Amino acid sequence: MKKGVFLLLTVFVGLFLFGSAVSSYAGEADLILKILLKKGIITKKEYQEIKEELKGKKTVEEKEMEKEQTAKKQGTFLSENISLSGSLYGEYRWMKNRDITDPDTDSTSDLYLRKIELAVEAQLVDWITASAVFNSEWIGDDLNQGDEKATVDEATITMQDDDFPLYLVIGKRTQPFGVFESHLVTDPMTQDAYETKRFGITAGYTGPMGLDLSVTVYKGEEQMDHLFESGLFEDTLRRAGEATDDVGSYIVSATLQPLEYLTLFGGYLSEPGRGSRNETINGGISVVVPFVEGLRFDAEYMKALNRELYDGISKEYKEGVFSATLAYEFVVRERERIGGGLFAERKAHLISEPLELAIRYEHFDDDGMSEEIGIWTVKDRYSGGARYSFYNDEETGFNAFVAGEYRHTELRTHTDMKDSNDEVYLRLGVDF
Repeated sequence: MKKGVFLLLTVFVGLFLFGSAVSSYAGEADLILKILLKKGIITKKEYQEIKEELKGKKTVEEKEMEKEQTAKKQGTFLSENISLSGSLYGEYRWMKNRDITDPDTDSTSDLYLRKIELAVEAQLVDWITASAVFNSEWIGDDLNQGDEKATVDEATITMQDDDFPLYLVIGKRTQPFGVFESHLVTDPMTQDAYETKRFGITAGYTGPMGLDLSVTVYKGEEQMDHLFESGLFEDTLRRAGEATDDVGSYIVSATLQPLEYLTLFGGYLSEPGRGSRNETINGGISVVVPFVEGLRFDAEYMKALNRELYDGISKEYKEGVFSATLAYEFVVRERERIGGGLFAERKAHLISEPLELAIRYEHFDDDGMSEEIGIWTVKDRYSGGARYSFYNDEETGFNAFVAGEYRHTELRTHTDMKDSNDEVYLRLGVDF
């Protein structure tokens, strides 16, 4: 009878401990065994044997719990230190004049995928961040000859600590020359002409009043190549000579925020050129008007200081571009980043200003090219539009919006051709 009770109690204790967390109930199991020992139901030897048996089971279960905890820690590490984001924009475009060089041209329209982007960012330690952005643009658009191939649009390693003034950025990105703030569907003319997206190394210093002073070096003639692909002048104008093969391009850039509502920025860029160096300066201002909540003014000016001689031309033409935007934001959220050259900056803009109206004026100074060479060039451009984020989740960063823009471009012409063009853009986009 005594042995039967012992077996029943052993099975009861075993089942109890197996179905419960051993770490939580180990003390209670030991207490039960001690009571059984005290009442003479089990012997001291049997007490020790049962304890050893339970100890073995506890070790196995504890190992399983340790594995689960390790897996959870690894999962937490991935979710906290690696982020995935992206964007997808579908677009419709209507143009009044299909070909401005043809006086009898008709209108044209397109429906295409403007951009698909996927960004990965890894916070390796507090002061090292690695990020990459893959994208494909103009898919289905014959005018810009887009394809479905994905390219590496950005890929950088950033070494920066909030408590240390110096930082280093290595990789491919829109280098820090120009801010390119955009409140409309299309990019500003300054970005069309002067965006410099190249692999480079940037060493910078941050200080009081939002100071950010940096020096960047890179290889090639990216800004000049971009200028000739901008569509601001007739493509019969060509560069002469061969491209450089040395790391000889550099940028000096600075940003300052002397007042909470005022940001100033400027830069100097120099590339080897073909025959002589190509030098460009940049200056701009961004103002959140303090006495009218929601009103914002952004202006930027680019000017060539020195230019190489173009193919078959004996005069040096020093072009310039001016862009100014006035925007009213109906719903305003705090935004630390400004600019439109980088993926993170564009996304911050959309989330921070979910509903806005904007007008933009731009001017291209061709330094007499149209009249003296006999080519067409863009003169003035007027744009107006609106954007509305109809869904926004601040916690996850998911944003869905619709946007529209009307754009009128006036041209300098030299033959019997259209002297202006009108365009309409409609966009549906999601950011996540």
